[in-house]
Amino acid sequence: MLGLLGALPLGSVGGLPGLRVNQLAPAGRRGTFDLAIDARIREIIHRPVFQGSRWGMKFSSLSTGEDLYSMNTEQLFVAGSSFKIFPAGTAFSTLGGGHRFRTRVYRTGPVARGVLKGDLVLVAGGDLLLGGRIQRDGTLSLPDPDHTYNAKPLAGDPLRTLRGLAGQVRAQGIRRVEGGVLVDASLFRQGLEDIFSDGIKAAVSPMMINDNVVDVSVRPGARVGAPGLVRLSPDVGYVQIANEVTTIAADGAAAARRLTFTDDVANPDGTRQVRLAGDVILGGQERFISYHVPEPTRFAEFAFTIALEDAGIGVDAATGRDRPMAHDTTRDLVAQHISPPLSEEVKVMLKVSSNVHTVHFPYLVGAIAGEDARNAKQRGEELQSRLFQQAGLDPNPPGASDVRYTPDFFLGFLRHMARQRYFRHFYRALPIMGKDGTLADIQVDSPAAGHVYAKTGTAGAPSPDTGEPLIAKALAGYIELPDGSRTAFAAFMEQQAASPDLLTAAGQALGEIATAVYEETSQS
Repeated sequence: MLGLLGALPLGSVGGLPGLRVNQLAPAGRRGTFDLAIDARIREIIHRPVFQGSRWGMKFSSLSTGEDLYSMNTEQLFVAGSSFKIFPAGTAFSTLGGGHRFRTRVYRTGPVARGVLKGDLVLVAGGDLLLGGRIQRDGTLSLPDPDHTYNAKPLAGDPLRTLRGLAGQVRAQGIRRVEGGVLVDASLFRQGLEDIFSDGIKAAVSPMMINDNVVDVSVRPGARVGAPGLVRLSPDVGYVQIANEVTTIAADGAAAARRLTFTDDVANPDGTRQVRLAGDVILGGQERFISYHVPEPTRFAEFAFTIALEDAGIGVDAATGRDRPMAHDTTRDLVAQHISPPLSEEVKVMLKVSSNVHTVHFPYLVGAIAGEDARNAKQRGEELQSRLFQQAGLDPNPPGASDVRYTPDFFLGFLRHMARQRYFRHFYRALPIMGKDGTLADIQVDSPAAGHVYAKTGTAGAPSPDTGEPLIAKALAGYIELPDGSRTAFAAFMEQQAASPDLLTAAGQALGEIATAVYEETSQS
């Protein structure tokens, strides 16, 4: 799947120049290593499938500071989602790995004989894990692909956190709410951000339930021509879908229309109405599409009302649309949910590369660490630039607006992170090659499996020079050697090509290169 960078414009990439590699050392132990690693890397990048590609990479020992291998280190490359280490690092540096987000519920009136004479106010604290992602053993559900990428819904109850809050409300003796349910999302102003290259946008809000996604599952009907069978999760009454999905014969699979939402409109009561069109194959597999809710606070009002009612708490008034928020001093706390630490929160962005989570982090950092609710995103970006300065890097590097960076820039950042007190948390939140996240199926049986902690990147867009498809792959992070030392690295590939098979080949090739460095460094 394309990462966040598939949604962003590519600057002029220029041609696809030849390789410029490091100068090899004289013969000897060190020289033998250089020759061996150079030969292995050249064998990989010169394969026919990569003809015409451009590569850049750098590998440096963290213990000695020595550059082990380099190639085109000053050239700009499309970073794809590998750039997500920057907002993650900014969150760690400003909030700390142990930071926890608090979601609170207040009542605005007294309780008499189980009846609340007022409203319940759900106050958003910026927790991105409200939903079913936290499993019963405390670990996170991190499937790849993630459900925010039109994939299978998470296994957990998407209202689990809200049900826990509703249970606390009931424990306070409240059985009926004369008022309604309101959501206070004043932590920062809601934004709207691109998350995919096809124009899909995400509302950015301090209130997030189920990643602010309604998971829509579609199964084929009983016969050709029958409507698809549509199911929503969570189905809280927020969105109604006009089902225009058609079941088609298997021999028409090549021409099947993809599932698409159109004509999304708001109803007077704050609910949404949207059309879903596309094809499903008779006897075929269930298909999935993610509906990204445009009004997270409204969605949360519906969802929390359902959770309260399921807990035996009646809500008399309609939910809070067009009703004033109670900002008096009579609020009393009746429930609270405390999130896992930030070191866990960032895993959805890093392990499974969720674009939805990524676009939230500058706002969260700007609002909480930067204390700027009005201009949270801008303040968050300023704090990221400050982190670059602390690392000795250009705070506004050339190419960053197109998410293009040099291997040198990435190495400078990775070295800086390795010197910080929160490095252990940052390191463990990265995908592990051959084990989990977006690296789970890369070099599974290689000696380096389980020893490469790195962020993947994938991007695709028309080349500004030829108009032909340009794809990019990236991998940046750390290699853990048998003696406990680490090598920081960043590796990039770009090629003008239309075949999606190249993405898979390039991903495995970057893993092979990391494996080659792991093996040769372990022996040197």
